[in-house]
Amino acid sequence: MLFRLCQFLVHSLVERPDAVKIDRIETERVDIFFLHIEKEDRGRVLGKGGRTIAALRTFLETVAERLDREVVVEIID
Repeated sequence: MLFRLCQFLVHSLVERPDAVKIDRIETERVDIFFLHIEKEDRGRVLGKGGRTIAALRTFLETVAERLDREVVVEIID
C-alpha cells in the first residue's frame, strides 16, 4: 500500500511520470523507497528548500505509522 501511495504522489509531481523509477526494499517493519528521477523533474520533487520532499516524507510516515510500519524515502542521483 505504501509503495502505491508513494508512486502515485511522485508521479503526480513530475512532468514525465514514465521516467520515474522507484526501487523498494521491504523488511518486516520498514519500507525504504529509492526515487530515481530525471534531472528536469528533480526540482519539482525537492521543492523550494526541500519543502515538497519533506512534506512527502511526513505524509508517508504518518500513513506508515497507522500501519505500524516505518518508511524512508531517498532521492538517488
